Amino acid sequence: MTIIASWNVNSIRVRYGHVENFLNKVDPDILLLQEIKCMNSEFPDFIDQSKYNVTINGQKAKYGVAIIYKKEIDIRIIQIKSQTLESQARVQLIYLKSLNLNILNVYTPNGNPINDPDKIQFKLKWYDELYNLSKKIILSKQDLLIGGDFNVIENIKDAINFQEWENDALGILQVRTKFRELCFLGLTNLSRIFFKPGQIFSFWDYQRACWERNDGILIDHFLISPRKLQNVTRLKYETNFRGLEKPSDHIPFWLKLNI
Repeated sequence: MTIIASWNVNSIRVRYGHVENFLNKVDPDILLLQEIKCMNSEFPDFIDQSKYNVTINGQKAKYGVAIIYKKEIDIRIIQIKSQTLESQARVQLIYLKSLNLNILNVYTPNGNPINDPDKIQFKLKWYDELYNLSKKIILSKQDLLIGGDFNVIENIKDAINFQEWENDALGILQVRTKFRELCFLGLTNLSRIFFKPGQIFSFWDYQRACWERNDGILIDHFLISPRKLQNVTRLKYETNFRGLEKPSDHIPFWLKLNI
């Protein structure tokens, strides 16, 4: 069995205790982190060095992604050749030899405010480049798992009050279409397999008592290739982590592969 997890931690230096608790509770083989908000050298020293390694793509004070993985796992870090994807620390690509699987860790741009053409156009361009990279991997007949924060409300039922988001960069049709185009490459959105739309959320804003009112949205996903889909036995969103003291506004989630 292999457990792969993902979590937008919204600052690893604030949330490293929660991440440590998650590692102890779930014992994932791989944990994809987004929005670590630190440079590589600033990543806190909390990981059990006897058990885990970490590869970091950090940036000062904002964005940033990292992958924590068990020492016995043989990974190869793959360089991403895209000016758009590399312009901000939002993506990592690794290859797992033992699973014959490529894993993309993504933190998609937010795109707001929507009346700023530069921000929304950058988000759409970023999705185009993610599509091109994913298509290249798939056309080479390799398996792919994309996990992370996609910053899109793909289904209107993925928000308690979608009307509040339909003119937001997370809910506009152009962004939802880009996400669906990514899936149309042949990738399956695992949340659609294990949950009905509206059954689970992954983000509750800090404002307006959204957590207390369960005014959530689903924007964190795993997309997976057909050959590996048949090996997925479980998908779980750890909702209780949103109720902790000083939580991230996102919750961790994980899949189990029967490999």
